[in-house]
Amino acid sequence: MIILFHTIMPATTYHTTVERIDVLSYNVRSFRLKLAQPFEFQAGQFVIINIPADLPGAPPDVRARAAQSGGGVVKRAYSIASPPHEANIVELCIQHVEHGIASTFFWQLKEGMPVSLSGPHGRFTLKEPLTYEPVFLATGTGVAPFRSMIKHLMHISFTNQMWLLFGCRYEHGLLYEGEFRAIASLRRNLRYIPTVSRPKEWLGETGHIQQTFLKHITDVSNKEIYLCGWSEVVKSVMTDLTAAGIPSARLHYEEWA
Repeated sequence: MIILFHTIMPATTYHTTVERIDVLSYNVRSFRLKLAQPFEFQAGQFVIINIPADLPGAPPDVRARAAQSGGGVVKRAYSIASPPHEANIVELCIQHVEHGIASTFFWQLKEGMPVSLSGPHGRFTLKEPLTYEPVFLATGTGVAPFRSMIKHLMHISFTNQMWLLFGCRYEHGLLYEGEFRAIASLRRNLRYIPTVSRPKEWLGETGHIQQTFLKHITDVSNKEIYLCGWSEVVKSVMTDLTAAGIPSARLHYEEWA
């Protein structure tokens, strides 16, 4: 996922190598990057990837803008999908965009190849103290920071109820589906409710995640609600939940484009 950010916050630059690449769906891949030095972050934060502007296959307009600015890299921000306790690891969940320079860069990578990044960045993290029930609403690759948060909460033996409502258009777009179902079956305090808006053979929840939320979440008095996804979807969900009476102070979001 590419996060919308306006300023690049001071952070350390790290050199990583690709440890593993997994196919999550027909157009989404997971890239597991290994760092040689310690990398500390909070679940929900993101990193900025430094992509060479002269990358073979990069669009001409990207090369032209980089040349005009005198810069040799194009920067793209992605949420960290791995939890903080996985030492020296940054895992990214990336959707392929036709002719995009980031997609061109990542889809050319192979295991052992270098990737430069800076971080950690961002304040989309779990509110402290953790005395509430977190509700995570994700669309598409917006599930990445919630994977990090859920794995972190499991690691610290969090016992309160937590919810993951994951929405996508088609059932093949449910990223980490097997993993989330396995966690929910082993840890009874995770309710995983995937929702498909354009089902073909899907037998689960259908529609949009705000409808699933209003169906299953009837009391928000002890809940904090986290939302991440495409900018237009986030705005739509925020509008619907606010209209339904959900206090804006309980809504926390990150959007991407």
